[in-house]
Parts: sequence; C-alpha cells; structure tokens
Amino acid sequence: MFYELRQQIKTLLKTINDGVFFMVAKDDATFPYIVFDLPNSIDSGHLENFVLDIDVWDDNTDTTELEALCNTIDSAIHKHTIVVDDTFGVVFYRDSRLTLTDEDPRIRRRKYTYQARVYQNYN
Repeated sequence: MFYELRQQIKTLLKTINDGVFFMVAKDDATFPYIVFDLPNSIDSGHLENFVLDIDVWDDNTDTTELEALCNTIDSAIHKHTIVVDDTFGVVFYRDSRLTLTDEDPRIRRRKYTYQARVYQNYN
C-alpha cells in the first residue's frame, strides 16, 4: 500500500517536473528539482493520516520560476485524490507553505506540507 502510494505521488509530480526524488536528491540533480517524503503517519483505528512534505529546490536568485513551479504543484496536490486501488484512496490537504533558507546562499527553497487522509474500504 505505502509503496504504491509513493509511486503514484512520484508519477504525479513527474508530470510537472522531470527532477523528482523520494527523500534525497541525486548529487548531480538538475535545478529546479522536487524532493518529497512521507515522514510519518497516525492511525486512529478508524482513519489513517500521512504527512506529505514536498521540498522544491532551485539555484536561481530570481524566484519567479520556483514560485510558478510551487503553484503548479499545489494546484495538482491540494484537494487531490489518489486512488491506489479499489480499497484504498488518499485525499491531500495543504497544511503549510514555507520559505526555507539554505546554507548555500545560491539555493532557493520552498517547502509545502500536506495532510494525506487515507480512506479504506474494509468490505
């Protein structure tokens, strides 16, 4: 279930930008690129929620392209449903948008966090 969800998120993000990585980007990744992670989940017994973090990296001091990329990602993810199979689906809701400062002054970063609500059919 988790692997399939991860693959569908990656496929969705790759329709927006070629450089998409899970957890860690390659050392030779071309800017701009996207790194996503599903760092934790909470299962209340009735509903499971994941957190989806999406970090967008660029090395251009003009952040116009970075902001446009982030807006495109948000339009594709926020309130979007991914149906993994006929018993499992996830709806994403934006939780936060952050501007991050990197140690390297050339790097520009944005981080979007989404709550991913899992819906399962137990029948």
